[in-house]
Amino acid sequence: MNKKISLLLALIITLSVYFFFSFSHNSNLPREKVIMGRVIDGDTLVLNDGRTLRLLNINAPEKNTPLSKQSLALVKLLENQSIEIEITGKDNYNRYLSRVYTPEYLNLKLISLGLASKFLVQDNELNLFANAEKQAIEQSKGIWNKSIYYNCFSSSIDKKNEKVIIKNNCQAINLSGWLLKDESRKEYAFSTIITDEIILYSGVGADNNNILHWNQKTNVWNDDRDSLYLFDNNNNLAHYHTYGY
Repeated sequence: MNKKISLLLALIITLSVYFFFSFSHNSNLPREKVIMGRVIDGDTLVLNDGRTLRLLNINAPEKNTPLSKQSLALVKLLENQSIEIEITGKDNYNRYLSRVYTPEYLNLKLISLGLASKFLVQDNELNLFANAEKQAIEQSKGIWNKSIYYNCFSSSIDKKNEKVIIKNNCQAINLSGWLLKDESRKEYAFSTIITDEIILYSGVGADNNNILHWNQKTNVWNDDRDSLYLFDNNNNLAHYHTYGY
């Protein structure tokens, strides 16, 4: 190939990547310059003016949980620093839902580094955040360190009937101490052994052999999109299932 053409193609590819990450999450919302005050956890910040921000599109592990240290450490580096924010509204706890720029897009950076999971992602950013999380999982980044059982499972989610079927393709595995969670903060702690499969219902009921109940009073699985994460007793990712992205 002609050298000039090769250089031109390289320039086009470089510019394409630049503009993709620069404008793929462009919301046309006004940006506000603020000073970071203190960090509550990896997705919740308090500004010097007293406002509490909840980072949009993500869910970081809660403070003082085993997987929370890395996201907390990263965001704490911004304390007393100038940042830019885009506010999209408020949540049920009166926190301001925000995109944060440092100038990097902090929300997306936390996903790309595997320090948070995607959560209630805005429609115009679905592919951006889903792909960033998928790559982080594939590369075992951050909280996505893979379990030795990672290739043992397959699953299906029946969101209409609020049940999950988990199939074990390996020998019997003791799931005591394992956690299953959705994109929000709902968690189910196992205390059983899986041989072939387990059926986990979200609602209230009595467990019977391989049929288990989460005993949630509200639905767990969103109708449009959600994700299932299964962690072993060492907090390593054993299985991942997502739909709607």
